[in-house]
Amino acid sequence: RVIFNIVNFSKTKSLYRDGMSPVVKSTSRPKWQRLPAKNVYYYRCPDHRRNYVMSFAFCFDREDDVYQFAYCYPYTYSRLQHYLEILERRNLDYLKRELLGL
Repeated sequence: RVIFNIVNFSKTKSLYRDGMSPVVKSTSRPKWQRLPAKNVYYYRCPDHRRNYVMSFAFCFDREDDVYQFAYCYPYTYSRLQHYLEILERRNLDYLKRELLGL
């Protein structure tokens, strides 16, 4: 079991205080999974200039796996572009999309 400490958060209000938690995936489990909220703590730390720290505990169950952690579910630029193309095809009156530059 390992405890990760992510330091220098400056926001007093955070969704991590309301049950949100980081996500993890590994080579044996390729889908992102949210960590249990009971293992995630968000608190002000005097050791880091009173900034906030997010700490979470994680048990690595397979030694040969490669693990990835993320603040929240990743949303790729390609996925965003695909979604915007779908909206653009709907010819909505309130949507205008144009290239600003290369």
